Amino acid sequence: MAINGKIIFAALFGVLYLIFGIAMITSAAIPSLAELTGVYLIPADPAGGFVLCVIGTVFLFACHKLVRGSVDGPAFLYTGMIMSLVFGAVALVSLGAQGIDILLFSEGEESWVPIQLVVPMLYLALVPIIGLITWGRAFLNDLAGA
Repeated sequence: MAINGKIIFAALFGVLYLIFGIAMITSAAIPSLAELTGVYLIPADPAGGFVLCVIGTVFLFACHKLVRGSVDGPAFLYTGMIMSLVFGAVALVSLGAQGIDILLFSEGEESWVPIQLVVPMLYLALVPIIGLITWGRAFLNDLAGA
């Protein structure tokens, strides 16, 4: 059952990361689409979209390897979760920096609404963090035993 959970997890987050990444890239290329995706907290950011597509590809490759029973499938899964964690942390630091900038240097007409600055890289990283905590101990024990 544990391997099926990992396969479903990798497939789900691979697809989610790819959808959000492609949406970010295409909304940067098509300005009228940026207005539509902005409502759903998807900014027009081609670099961020590329990062999300790379993470999604790692998750989908992990899914492929896990389905085939390959021994390196879990390594791809954990790599995707770690990438998600790292880029989510970068997005969180960026959110804090933007908030501090607005609070310290705004001239009063602009108020800080953190929800407007939240990006998919941040909120998509929440569940992989839980997965990394849940499955990470076994992975680290396997690495220590190797």
